[in-house]
Amino acid sequence: MVIGAKVREKSAAAARYWRHLRFKTLRRQLVTPHVGEICLPSASFEVDGSPLSPVRMKVGTSHEELLRWFQLEYFGFFQSKSSNGGPENDRTNADVCVHVGPPKSLGYPYTLVSEVNNFTEAVRRSEEYAAWEETDTAVGPHSTRWITQQLLDGFVSRRVVAHVGLACSNMSQTLSTARRLQLELAPSDVSPYYFANDLLTSWGIFGVPDPNSTEFRTDDVTRLLQFAHASTVLPMYRALWINGAALCNEKGDAVLILGPRRSGKTTLALHCLAASSPRLRVVGLENFHLADSSTLANIKPSLDGFTALLMGIPASVKVGVGALLGTLRPNPALAEAAHTFQLSPSTIQQLIRNNELTIWNMGARHHIHIAEAFGRQRWCPTIIARLKGILLLNWDVQELSTPHAHINPQVMKWESKEKSLGLLKTLAETKRGSLFKGHYLLRSLYDETTAMEMLENLFNENEALPPPLYELRGSVSFDTAAQLVCNHILKQNDS
Repeated sequence: MVIGAKVREKSAAAARYWRHLRFKTLRRQLVTPHVGEICLPSASFEVDGSPLSPVRMKVGTSHEELLRWFQLEYFGFFQSKSSNGGPENDRTNADVCVHVGPPKSLGYPYTLVSEVNNFTEAVRRSEEYAAWEETDTAVGPHSTRWITQQLLDGFVSRRVVAHVGLACSNMSQTLSTARRLQLELAPSDVSPYYFANDLLTSWGIFGVPDPNSTEFRTDDVTRLLQFAHASTVLPMYRALWINGAALCNEKGDAVLILGPRRSGKTTLALHCLAASSPRLRVVGLENFHLADSSTLANIKPSLDGFTALLMGIPASVKVGVGALLGTLRPNPALAEAAHTFQLSPSTIQQLIRNNELTIWNMGARHHIHIAEAFGRQRWCPTIIARLKGILLLNWDVQELSTPHAHINPQVMKWESKEKSLGLLKTLAETKRGSLFKGHYLLRSLYDETTAMEMLENLFNENEALPPPLYELRGSVSFDTAAQLVCNHILKQNDS
């Protein structure tokens, strides 16, 4: 029997074993003595005399250092609890587990280990063929995939990114050299093992590196919490999951900041926080949930404007070099809070010699903790708000490649429902649009391909007039955009 056949046989046996494994059996093998709870309260104190229930997520970890990370990351929303259980657990909407290393006695699912290698090899062969034939690599498998092993009542899945960057002019030589040296080209990124039950009410990851090691990254833990939060609020409120930022003020007014990928949505929201008083707060910075407030049984249509339920999860945000350098608009609070941004003056001088488009597209990402940068109580994770406007960033980012003295931003205001929906539909359908967020692991609860229809229904079924849509065209100008948000849409003139 050849080695390949042995691997296939072992993989098939492992797949059968895990397919008959219950979710609770797997969860029992993951000991998580360090327990806490993330509580996301609503800024809307009452719904027809009754308090609006907060979203609660129970978090269990196997490592005390992970618990400390949760306390810092979700500062103000996280509270440590006893691992003995108790009545407070009955109030939680989701259960989350983060475990360092494999599940005791089970080990890692061999199917996922072997499939990672198979997928990586398939992508490599596709890229190699495309390089020799000088064809488009898009015809091959996408370089990022979630590989899943089914459980009896759940699943285990890994995110694999294979060989990003090999499709270049010297790829053939790289592959040839690797073969001669008998070296495997490993995937550029493989996640820990995500798992959940069929109802998506209980989530976890195992195989997480030791928090004190250099291999540990917080991205997977943050993504896990995002999944748990989304799987709670999406079905509960029939909500939409939207890429963009949502800001609100103490009066209950809100604005949505939307636009294509890499159009500066998050950066603009951070500039608004820096320019305004602490009364301006953030619901979501990179994505948020939007729902009709009538999904709350006791909420009646408001005569005071278009009312909607906005939800997000507070977490650190990633920013690029351009936002930290402040070449388009200074924001010293960001640079002070970016502990990984430690460059010498000479390096900074070299960076700012590039044109603005090059700086805009620099891939480095630095974590910013909102409370550290802008003070406490700047998050408002749940609110029933009056939507005062939608800001759509349709400005010309490519114009940043040409140095010019005259910046000419254009602000277009659209009050027609048909025009606003038309612009949003165009954004959703374009390749760079990505208006709606979704995920393969949550597809049983929420399919983003139907989100545009849900958004149209939200606009059409609301008795109030839809919020005006402000479209920014022409030159990129964070000054103009921040003034529009703070001084016009949300009227924060006293900031």
